[in-house]
Amino acid sequence: MRREEGGTEHGEPAAQASEGEAAASAHREPDCRHGAKGSRLGAARACALGALALSLGAGAGFSIWALLSAAYLLCDLVWDGVGGALGLPAFPLLACTLGGALIGLWNARFDSAPKPLDEVMAEVRAKGGYSVGRVVPASVSFLLPIAFGGSVGPEAGLTGLVASACTQVGAALRRAGGLDGPFTRAQKVPLYALGVLGGAAGAAAFSALFGGGLPLPRFGAAPLTWEAAAWTVPLVAAGWALAALYALATLLARRLSRALEGHPVLKPTLCGLALGATALALPYVLFPGTAQAADLAGQWANMPAAVLVATGVAKTAFVALCLNLGWSGGPFFPLIFCGVSTGFGIAAATGADAMLCTAVVSTALIAGFTRKPAMALLVMLLCFPVRSLPFMAPAALAGALLPVPGAGQRAAERNGRGRFRASGAGPKG
Repeated sequence: MRREEGGTEHGEPAAQASEGEAAASAHREPDCRHGAKGSRLGAARACALGALALSLGAGAGFSIWALLSAAYLLCDLVWDGVGGALGLPAFPLLACTLGGALIGLWNARFDSAPKPLDEVMAEVRAKGGYSVGRVVPASVSFLLPIAFGGSVGPEAGLTGLVASACTQVGAALRRAGGLDGPFTRAQKVPLYALGVLGGAAGAAAFSALFGGGLPLPRFGAAPLTWEAAAWTVPLVAAGWALAALYALATLLARRLSRALEGHPVLKPTLCGLALGATALALPYVLFPGTAQAADLAGQWANMPAAVLVATGVAKTAFVALCLNLGWSGGPFFPLIFCGVSTGFGIAAATGADAMLCTAVVSTALIAGFTRKPAMALLVMLLCFPVRSLPFMAPAALAGALLPVPGAGQRAAERNGRGRFRASGAGPKG
């Protein structure tokens, strides 16, 4: 029954109802302050939670940066330490094949391979959090492909680890705050900002104490000339061709993966065998490409143009093969290296400006892969200066708009995966 003006629905006078509501509020108010029924936080508790967010974020950033540094340290140990000591010309074939077998055995036992970035983000959006499962198996699965020279980057594994750490930090903050439910937006924004600040501080502290981290290459600016503008069109075409090759290689690698579905160890072993054999002739097909791009920038002028282009083409195909045959990781940094190597090859063959070639070819390739020009530009600005944007921006737009094999199918799969996880029918992380 609707309450009449001036009284309660049972007809009590308004004054009595107001007294009763005031008394009830007085009893409820302590629970709200402590979060048992609501989400209000006192100033002292909010400050304590802020300090906790900062410290937990710092611990997570320090640990994740240590794991990333360990991956590159293990890579140096395998290739410079063991490989240098043995001095075998066929060491890439041995190391990659052995690495593939270890990856297959480990992931068959623990099922802890890093998930692709889009799957991680879809699960975060659908569930409000993410988990890598058991930390030690997940960490080993992250380390092995990089240590044994896989054509994969660390970004997929890092995304999963960061998302999992953020989920755990959020849960710890809610427990410490005594909240039954999630934080309000007004509470979440400053707490999460402090957590991110702490994570960055933790990573910086590790680098200051021990070095390591992610060795990003940095390139010079392309010249702002009409000649450079004229070169942009064929360079975009070269980058698009690499993106089309990557898309086609991905489709073929997925078919091969389905054909070997019941052989989880054989898949990465065969991929390692092929990768190692190719590395005997083209050694730069190995590794994520973050440190190797800087090395190539100092050596390309003394290398044949055909070798540089062949390296970019072969590595593009192997990124797709590795990612679909058990060598889990990310595609961004290896693909940037593919564009850089191909760009240097074009510069060596034609005399065009090398910084222009590497910037435009790489940007068109990344945009063709992501189909998102803004995202491609943000990624490329990690390696190239803002002064090259007049050439990179049209390259990103063209690369994202030009068709590549299977682009529509991949977009439908991503959308379907997001709806599947949002419905709650997907696997639990």
